[in-house]
Amino acid sequence: MTISLSQTQSTARTRVRHFAADFPKLNELFPGKYPRMFVGGEGTDLIDSDGHRVLDAGNHLGVCVVGHGRSDMADAVAEQIRGMEFVSLEAGASHPYVAALGEELSRRVPVDNPIFNFTSSGSEANEVAMKLARDYHRRRGETGRFKIMSRYGSYHGSSYGATTATAIPAFREPFQPLVPGFVSLPQPFAGFCGKCSFGDDCVGHVIEETEAIIEREGPHTIAAILAEPVSIPGAVKIPHEDYWPRLRELCDRHGILLIADEVVTGFGRTGKLFACEHWGVRPDILTMAKGLTSGYIPMGAAAVSGRIQQAFEDSPLVHVNTYAGHPVASAAALTTLRIIDDEGLVENAAAREPELRRRLEQISGEMPWPSRASVIGLLGSLEISLPDEVDAERFRAQLWHESYEHGVVVRVTRAAQVVSVFFYPALVISDERMQTGLDQLAAAVRRVTAMTLTGDEPLKDGLAADDDVSADVVDPALA
Repeated sequence: MTISLSQTQSTARTRVRHFAADFPKLNELFPGKYPRMFVGGEGTDLIDSDGHRVLDAGNHLGVCVVGHGRSDMADAVAEQIRGMEFVSLEAGASHPYVAALGEELSRRVPVDNPIFNFTSSGSEANEVAMKLARDYHRRRGETGRFKIMSRYGSYHGSSYGATTATAIPAFREPFQPLVPGFVSLPQPFAGFCGKCSFGDDCVGHVIEETEAIIEREGPHTIAAILAEPVSIPGAVKIPHEDYWPRLRELCDRHGILLIADEVVTGFGRTGKLFACEHWGVRPDILTMAKGLTSGYIPMGAAAVSGRIQQAFEDSPLVHVNTYAGHPVASAAALTTLRIIDDEGLVENAAAREPELRRRLEQISGEMPWPSRASVIGLLGSLEISLPDEVDAERFRAQLWHESYEHGVVVRVTRAAQVVSVFFYPALVISDERMQTGLDQLAAAVRRVTAMTLTGDEPLKDGLAADDDVSADVVDPALA
């Protein structure tokens, strides 16, 4: 029996939750088009059910490092499944594949003498990191140190502890009450810190406010600060060069553990293997996922420094994860690390940064409204601040649609009247392919801008102006 595309789309809509997708509204704007059905991938590109090839510059949510559809990845995974598909790390059992992965990672992560706590996702990696921080202080007799500090405008995952650490109200409010003992800190990026505007260097007052909050809460009550080196909800928020060294010093002075969430930024995305390396900072705990296996098999990890691990030498951490160090995921991760090294993917991300910045700034310069481009490595964003009379949600939906129609899939998100476009392709991308994708994105931005200015589409028809469905609100792309 042959199933039609429309039947497949209908089944997908009715039987599967698609995060942040409002299909009735999408069908009103673009009848019969959604969900878009992808059936294949190759290199930097995805192939849809109509046979169209589009550049994946955002659908992968930061996972895709080595590219889609690689036979060497498939061979490594298949070989591992044939040999041993699963064994747990319970009660003294182990396997050589996770041992090899731990050794390979130990030579790469910016953590002193690390031990790895493997998980199935970035959310789980952040959960175990927070549990480790609290238990570390308890084992040292500081039972009052339980608070976890995180920053406004950051995303740390979808489990309950990670949701609580995600200081974005709409991610948290529907699920109250949340986990107690969490405190929010300012975000070091102009426009998100609460004081600075576009173009400001935002660091001094953020560190001062962070220290003031620590003093208010009581340093003796704080277990850890959890922060992304580069936070991306709403924009690629690159901090001032002084921020991370000063945050490290602040944690050291008060005996607070520093947890770096590198779930998105790890494995070359920013032009360094880990983004912490841009500022020479070595965290106490570093969490990772996404690029660890380039998405071929789900896997995450929390790397804990040897100094912290000393507190756990006499008795093990009471924590269980069924799929920790999964043999097949370990094989995928080892293959990913080899490809990153052999093909110079970290270096490629660094080399592409200037041109990506130039092109996004060029698009920004064409906008009739205030806009800003932010780029580090192959992680870029363009923020567009729309006037009140423009339906920002409709603009966001049209921009995603037009980008796809022009041949590139990007993430397009919204917070109030600011629409943000994220461009972050696989690290195997060539200059020619990146230029084509950016040409396509520029054409899509111009078309939607022109439609908005000329009124070819009604500005307030179909979607309510206050219907705030931004990435910062409902898009779990950073999980």
